[in-house]
This record gives sequence, structure tokens and C-alpha cells, in this order.
Amino acid sequence: MLRDTCRMSAPLVLGSSRGPQIVKGADTVDVAGWQAATVVLDGQAESALMSPPEFPLWLVRGALSPGASLEWTSPHGDEVVYVLSGELELDGRVCPTGGTVVVESGVAVRATAVGEANILHFGPNDPTPPSEFAGAPDPEGHVAHVIGPGGTYACVEERRDTRYYMDSTCPTCRATLLYTGRSDPYTSNAHSHSTDEIIYLLTGDLRLGSYDVGVGDALCVAKDVRYKFTSDDAFVLLNYRRDGSRQTIDRAKPPIVEGGAVHGFTPVMDLR
Repeated sequence: MLRDTCRMSAPLVLGSSRGPQIVKGADTVDVAGWQAATVVLDGQAESALMSPPEFPLWLVRGALSPGASLEWTSPHGDEVVYVLSGELELDGRVCPTGGTVVVESGVAVRATAVGEANILHFGPNDPTPPSEFAGAPDPEGHVAHVIGPGGTYACVEERRDTRYYMDSTCPTCRATLLYTGRSDPYTSNAHSHSTDEIIYLLTGDLRLGSYDVGVGDALCVAKDVRYKFTSDDAFVLLNYRRDGSRQTIDRAKPPIVEGGAVHGFTPVMDLR
């Protein structure tokens, strides 16, 4: 077994900590091993760190060879694995392409690649579960969830597909992973969020001022940083946060609580 604690693939970061920061996937080199210190790698893999080293959240992009596994043994926060391609197996449960594994804080579990698996691995630098948004999660009964491509809550409309895999309402964890996309040109409102976030672009192209965010790029935005983006065509993105969030669009109005449950999205899977 191999524990990778060094982050050898230091990313090239565009922007500054005072605003959105972009890590370009095409400029980030995969190296042997796994670039997250919270897991033990058994087998062969290549990975790259896709977030600024000083950012409160991290993202590792990587490929697991057939039969390779990641094992969570040391203290860790709520971590999320999104399967870009292939499958992962956990205790007889299979997470397919487009599905998500959520390893709640402190849980010891092993995820094994069924064939080659390309994944995104999100986590927080601080392993302590957050309590700012809705209080600390229950300290007992933590598990590893396997969530299918449909997510837990969904809102599918004519030109919009939005799904929450997690929305920080699970009793035993606080993570959020949002999947959302548009099928036509779109410009967001200028807005900010009350917690840090990492956005990974799955398809399409986004513009933030003079910066372009393309497929495979990561956009890291600190809490309370105001930004907007524009897309000239269809796009799909993932958004990871370690805690629930409130969105501020109009500074003269109260922030909007975010999440699938609070906005009446269609329940798809019950985690309770």
C-alpha cells in the first residue's frame, strides 16, 4: 500500500485569492499516486491536484487502474467522489458513471475500481464537521453513501437540468454536491455564497470577465466573493461545498438558502 501525502503536481492557478481562482485542467500534469493525504492507495493510479494549495477545499482529479482502491483510515471530513467514467465498488455496492460516493467524516471504507475508473475526489482541509449553517451533524451513525446519477433531489426543466447529490440536509454530514446545466446560452446574476466552493466544468465553456473556464477546469471561489459567469452555449458543472450555503444576489434583500429540499425539488433518493 502507498500513502501519498506530498502534492507533487502543484497546479498553475489563474486569478487571486481576492476573487475566483481557476486551475486549468489541460495545464495540470497527472503524476503516479494519489494527491489526497486522507486515503491510502492500493494499486496503480495517476492523479493531479486541481485546487490552490492554500484554498480551504481541495479537488483531486485522477484515474484508478483496474482493481486499484482508495481506503479512508485517517481522520477526514465529509469527502465526495464523483465517477467521471467506469465504476467504483464499496462493500458490494456499485457506483456507476455519473454517480457519487459520499464518505462521511471519520468513516473507514475502501472504494475499488471496477475496470479503469476516472474520478473527481473533493474534500475539506479541516476534518472537523462544520456547524455554521445548520449546526453540527449527528456525531454517531456516519456511513458511506452510494448515490446514483439521478442524485437525491432533482429539478429537470426544458432548458435546465439541476440535481443535488447532497444538499447539506443529511443528518450525519454537511457536504453539498450540485450538478447543474443549461442547454442554451446563459448569464448568471452577480452573486456570492456564504461558504467556499469548487466548481468543475464537465461540458461547455464559461467566461468570468477576461478568464475562460473550459471542460476539465476547476473554478475555486472563496465565501462572500461576488462573481458572475456567462456561457455562449450549453454547459454542465459540478459544485462542491463542505457546508450548506446562502446565496446573496441583491444585497438589499436577505440571502437565499440553497438546496434541493428547501426549494421543493423532486425527491429521488432518501438518505435517512
